[in-house]
Amino acid sequence: MTDRTERGALVQGIVLTALAALSWSTAGLFPRLVSTDVFTTLFWRSALGGLSVLAFQLVLNHGKPVASLWQLTPAEWGMSAMSAAAMVTFIAAFYFAPIADVVFVYGAFPTVTVLLSALLLRTRIQRADVLCSALVAVGVGIILWGQASLQSIVGTLMSFSATLLFGLMTVGIKRFPDARMVKVTYMGAFLSALAMAPFASFMQTSMHDLGWLWLYGFLNIGVGFGFYLLGVRRIKPVLASVLCMIEIPLAPLWAYLLLGEQVGWQSLVGGAVVLLAVSASLVWAGWRAAPDAPAPSARS
Repeated sequence: MTDRTERGALVQGIVLTALAALSWSTAGLFPRLVSTDVFTTLFWRSALGGLSVLAFQLVLNHGKPVASLWQLTPAEWGMSAMSAAAMVTFIAAFYFAPIADVVFVYGAFPTVTVLLSALLLRTRIQRADVLCSALVAVGVGIILWGQASLQSIVGTLMSFSATLLFGLMTVGIKRFPDARMVKVTYMGAFLSALAMAPFASFMQTSMHDLGWLWLYGFLNIGVGFGFYLLGVRRIKPVLASVLCMIEIPLAPLWAYLLLGEQVGWQSLVGGAVVLLAVSASLVWAGWRAAPDAPAPSARS
């Protein structure tokens, strides 16, 4: 591969991964733009997003039998169930807590994953990882301390639950590297929709809301996952992780610019501590990691 080709692949990977993070940064906006309840929103986002990713898989299927789209290994089924639970808790959190608090807590994902890998996969944990994890805990504690109501605390804790679930999915990917994440993503979305269907209010969903909900699923799940999958194959894993971090400051910025949603000083301080800890962890990981380590995606 020539230097020009390598540079071209690098630029493509950076642009595609950054676009994926940009897509994910809009996750908190849509619940504020629709009048549907949390169950109905989750149903339509999951169903329409899952269909978008399924269409992506059909393109990649290369003439394989359609039945193969539904053939998952036990590990893939397990990760699909975790994906569904993570999807429900993460999106539902936006109905209870400010957008900034939800995404700041989710920013702890890389550090949480390091800890879960050490606990479940017996990977070696460094002192720097312990220090970063302690800082993340402090940051999340500051965010919780600044919550104005029990409802906001519930939303923040739901975001942390989603972070743990996404971390478990990443550990699953490391344990089962042959797992097909495209299938896990759309199956997780369909399981989420199935779980929400008994509680959704279909007859009360207006065409206006349905349009926003279709865009929600297509943009957040279909476009976001598709761009990430294409981009992460062209760049190193640590660079992909750093690029995905731009989602964290962008989400509250969109909420402030488009919705006028204010961010409390405790959330800003706690979020800054979390971002500082995670950034330090990523820099440390990049310094010590093998150059060609895989960079799986657990986001859905």
